[in-house]
Order: sequence, then C-alpha cells, then structure tokens
Amino acid sequence: MRIEQLEQKLGSSWPAIRKAKGTTQSRRETLEAAFRGRVASDTTVVLFGSIAREEMTSGSDADWILLVDGQAFPEHEDQTRDVARVLEKNGFGEPGRSGIFGGMVASHSLVHDIGGDDDTNANTTRRVLLLLESFPIGDKSAFRRVRQQILNRYVRDDRGLLFGSGTLRVPRFLLNDFTRYWRTVTVDFVYKQRSDAGKNWALRNAKLRMSRKLVFASGLLRCFLCQLDEEAQDAREALISKHDPTRMLAYMESQLDHTPLQILARAVSRPGIPDEVARKLFNSYESFLALIDDDASRKHLATLLPEDIPASSVWKAVRKMSQDFKEGLQGLFFESDKELRDLTIEYGVF
Repeated sequence: MRIEQLEQKLGSSWPAIRKAKGTTQSRRETLEAAFRGRVASDTTVVLFGSIAREEMTSGSDADWILLVDGQAFPEHEDQTRDVARVLEKNGFGEPGRSGIFGGMVASHSLVHDIGGDDDTNANTTRRVLLLLESFPIGDKSAFRRVRQQILNRYVRDDRGLLFGSGTLRVPRFLLNDFTRYWRTVTVDFVYKQRSDAGKNWALRNAKLRMSRKLVFASGLLRCFLCQLDEEAQDAREALISKHDPTRMLAYMESQLDHTPLQILARAVSRPGIPDEVARKLFNSYESFLALIDDDASRKHLATLLPEDIPASSVWKAVRKMSQDFKEGLQGLFFESDKELRDLTIEYGVF
C-alpha cells in the first residue's frame, strides 16, 4: 500500500511527510539537470540520506560518493572534485568528517570484501546503504551493476538460503549484515559523542532513534518479505525445488527502489496489523520530520549539550516521538502478526 493510501485509510494527516517528498523530488530534478553529461559512463554519483529516503527538509545536506565500476583513470579524481563543486553550488553542505562519504569509491571492495579484516566500517556502511537508502544521479548503469553484484554475493554465498531443508527462505547472510551495520551505527554514536565533546549529540541521537532505526527496520522487512510476499512465491519455489536464486535476485532487486517508509507502509498494511500500530509509526515519524524541518528546533538540537537536556522541551518532544516509534516497531515485529513475530524470533534475535 502506498503511503498516501495508508494516510487516507487511517484518517490521518501527514503534511510533513508529503512536504519532504515534494522537496526531495524538486531537489532531485535540480541535480539531475546539473549533472547531465558531466559524469563518465563507468561512474555514477550516488546520494545517501534524506534525499534517498524522500525525506528532505530545510536543513538537509547530501552524503555522496562517486562510484567507479570500471578501469581506473586519472580523470576520476577531477570528476570527484567537480561533483563536490556542483553539490556546493546547488546548496548542499559538505558530508560529515568521518571520511565515509564525499569521495571516489571503487566497486571491488564493495562487492568482494563482505566480512573479514578488509571490510572496514566505511566499506560496510557504503555497501549496506547502497541497498537501503541510495539514489543515483546521472548515468545509473554503474550503480545498477554494482548493486546487482552486491546482491549476488549475499544470495549466492548463502547456503542456508539456497540449500536449506525447510520451507523458510529468508536471506540470513544479508540480514546479518544489516544487523551488523545497525549495531555499528549505535556503537559509533557513542564514539562520536565522546570524540566531539558532546557537540551535535542531541541531533544525532534524534536521527538514531528515528531515521537510522527506520532504515534498519526496513532492512529486516526486506529480508522477511522474501518469505512473506506473494510476489516472491515463484522465487521461493525455484530456490526450494531447483536451488536457483535467479528469480529471488530479480525480486529483491525490484524492491530496492522502494524507500524505507514505503517498505514500512507495506508491512503495516498486512491483515494482522492493527491500525493503532500503523498510526503510532507514521504519526511519530510525521512529528519527527516536522521537527527537523523547523529551523529553530533543529538548531536547538544541534547546539544542545547533554547537561541541558532535562530543561529542553524540544528534547522532550524527541523522546516522546521516539518512544512511540519504538512501541510501533515492537507492535509490528513482535505483537500483532504471527508470521512476522516468528521470523523476527527465528532470524532477528539468535
């Protein structure tokens, strides 16, 4: 079910979600025009964050990489600088200081270094977000190839998925990497809190509680839909009877263009999910986007120090909306839908 249909079904009003989607579409069109003809065919400018999730607000920036899938050329470095200039000219600030974004990334490590010592936090983050929240600008062929080959690795190396003796067909290798990414984000949050001496603590925390958690939840749901979605029935049968992952790969790839909120809307539209669970999730996320889109509230969170949190009404609002969002996710995954609950217990805990 589309978000607009869900909004109507519940009798709710989510103007901040609609506004963020409209802002995103406008900004995407601007960037498509700005990068037309500027990027070589073996590269793609890939954007992450709110512009990929269709959640852009007044203070949104853009994390990005120049994804290279082909022979290395010195000109790629020139392209990288050009990408930074174009984004700055169009009002996008610089990516964070972590070094994960804002530069050139070759496809080899994304596809081949899954696990092991060479799979750094940066490599894991880029790979997982290519699947869960990314948007290509300009020539998309390199992006499509790399994303497809990443999925190939997750599916074809998953012996339980291909040769399991039961009827459940959930890509556990992929699910485990989504989970590893989420845990890495939560641990790195504490590291950044310490290294930055509390700066931006509240704004990062709000995003961790809401948008980061949404991305992880959508990753779990994407994996579970491989078992639950009627559209994946033929793909499951091909895995069970022929150990052939071709159809499953095609199904999984077709789902990657849906945003995390769209995946969540599909999940809460399952017959066993009470309307109250859907309302809690989307009403709280509506409140989050509205708060982030308010310049005064965003600046307040960006400058709020830990010792000043008890007196902050903005922070109290963040705590309330994030608690509602958490309760909504618990209702979705653990309380309302037996199939989802069983999959969560089977694959999401131990």
